[in-house]
Parts: sequence; structure tokens; C-alpha cells
Amino acid sequence: MNVAVVGAGPAGALLALHLARDGATVTLFDASHPREKPCGGGVTAKALALLPEGPAGDPLPGRPVSACRFESGEGHAVDVPLARPVVVASRLELDGWLLRRAIAAGALHVAARVTAVAKGSVTAGGELHSCDLVAGADGAGSLVRRTFLSPTPPARLAMAAGWFAPGAAPMLVRFAPGLAGYLWLFPRPDHVGVGICAPLAAAPTRDLLARLEREVARSFPALVPDDEAGRYAHTIPSPSADAASIREIAGEGWALVGDAAALADPITGEGIYYALRSAALLAETLREDGSPRRYPERALDDFGADLLKAAALHARFYAPGFAARMIRYAARSASIRGVLGDLVLGEQGYVGLKRRLVRAAPRFALESARAVLSAGSGGPR
Repeated sequence: MNVAVVGAGPAGALLALHLARDGATVTLFDASHPREKPCGGGVTAKALALLPEGPAGDPLPGRPVSACRFESGEGHAVDVPLARPVVVASRLELDGWLLRRAIAAGALHVAARVTAVAKGSVTAGGELHSCDLVAGADGAGSLVRRTFLSPTPPARLAMAAGWFAPGAAPMLVRFAPGLAGYLWLFPRPDHVGVGICAPLAAAPTRDLLARLEREVARSFPALVPDDEAGRYAHTIPSPSADAASIREIAGEGWALVGDAAALADPITGEGIYYALRSAALLAETLREDGSPRRYPERALDDFGADLLKAAALHARFYAPGFAARMIRYAARSASIRGVLGDLVLGEQGYVGLKRRLVRAAPRFALESARAVLSAGSGGPR
């Protein structure tokens, strides 16, 4: 099989690696390396499990982080220990590392911009390249998606904006009341990713950046950039609550993975895991069938139900007062902190979230009572 993979981010590089190992002829088109990408760069435990092993001289880049601080934006906060560390990586380094693994497996990297795609061909650098399948891994504005399907609707897009700051900081998520979003600090090996995200229609990008600068100046003044420092902004696509938004991601002679397929968490915007998992599922489907026909249903069966549930819960999750209540409860209860920590790690899905919270309710009540009694007796708060 001859596969053209457009885009060499995590989804495209991992897809190329798997296909090359399976004996396919793989050409990976991307003119943007080396590049930094504006995102937090958090790689959860289940995402780490999908990555290949690197050679001793080229280990996976990243900084392990074992705790996350949550703030409601209304004065409530809780520090949540993580059962397993999250690795926070620069996308320049992570994407470059994965591209090297794909090339080592036998994929050919063509550092030319793709200007057109069609069934059976890709045009890049003025040359026409024939193929059996075009795989779109070219991000939120995917040319492959626009050609074979349609752009992701604006209602399914979030905007993320921010900057990279020298220095250090804790891993922090602060909800942004009134925006249905949050701001973050993600400590990378030699700098901090500082950002904010909200639904595309929530506010103009300049207003998002202004709010981010005000809040960072108030709490972390050392991370405020000067006027010469670069800012970034990009969109994050996600599915709707309708399964059709996932069933549409492949057709005869083409398929989409990662952001091009709009596979990101509608609540958090996390997309690295879904980029990697969708690449692995497409590779498995092509290896078994020689066709992407079953890939959308496999994605639905594997992780799709959780993304659809997240889309359905988005409005409730960001309803006024919800974040403050969640953080207050977590501050009083180790069981609720455990749920919150597993959400960060990607090990607690939305489909089973209500059942787990119901199971945690008796323990939460006991822990809350103990906290009240301790406070009343002058004990630790």
C-alpha cells in the first residue's frame, strides 16, 4: 500500500511509523519542521503508552509533573496529586522526536508544502505524488479535510491563545468565569507554556490575551511577557454530541486523524492522546483491511462515546458556579481529588464519571463531616 500522510505532528508521525513498520510505502509531507506549536504540551499516562520507545541516545523529551493546582477563578483552589506523572513537552521537541522515529521506521519525509490533494494524489513542492490513500494529519485547518469533507463548523471550535515564558511555575488550571474556558500554566523543561482557551465565539482573541495578561500579572508577574515577545493563537476542533461528527472522518481513498478529524476533548481541549490513538486505530484498520472503511466505527467504539459525552456535558461543566463547587468539594475530600486527578491523567472518562461520583458520595460525606469537626475543634483545615 502506498500512503501519503499530510502533516507530521503526533498523529501523522505515529501513523507513518506504524504503516512503515507494517511494510507500506509511506511519504510524510510537512514543510514546517522544526516548529513550536502553541499548546500546553501535556502528555498523559495513556498517551505515553502509545508512544514508541526511543533509542538510548534520543530519549523522549519532556518534564514529569506529579501535581496540578486547580483554581476556580473565584477564590477557591485545590492541589491535586497525580497517581502517575504527566510529561509536559515542547511541541517542537516532541514532534521532532516522533518524526525521527517515523523516518527510522522507513517513512520518507518530504519537506514541502502540500498545495492540493485529490483521490490518489498529493501535490507538494510543485510535484505530483501518486498514492493509494491520502491521510490528513494537517491540523485544525486541514486541507485534506476541506477537500474531501468540509471545514470543522465554527460551533465546534475553541480558540487558544498565549505565549511561552522563561522561568518555572507549578502546573496550574484556573477556570475563567464568563468565558466557558480556562487559563493554564504548563511547566516545560526550560520554559512555561502560558495560555487561555474558550469557545471560538466567546470573545475576540485580543480580549482573551488581555484577560490572560491581567490574571498572570496578578498571580505570576515573572511570567508576563514584554511587548517584544511573541503571542500565539490557534483553534482547537472537537466533535459534537452527534456520532455523525466522528462517522464522517474517512471515505474511499482518504482518512483523517488527530485535529484534522476534530478529535479533541470538547471540555478540556486535550488532543495529543486522541491524535496518537486515532493514528494507531487507522494503522490497525489499514493493516487488517487495506481500506479505511471500518476506521470511523472503530474510533467510535474505542474513544468516541467519551468525546460525544464530553460534548453533551460542555455547557453543564462550564455553567456558573460549577467549577467553584467542584474545587470546594475536592479540597474537602480525597476521593473527589482522586476523581479530579484521574480526569487530568485521562484515566477517568466522562461516560463513567457520574457512576464514580455516586460511588464516592458516601466517602465524600464522611470526609466532609470530619473536615467540619476538625475545623470546629481548631484542628487543621
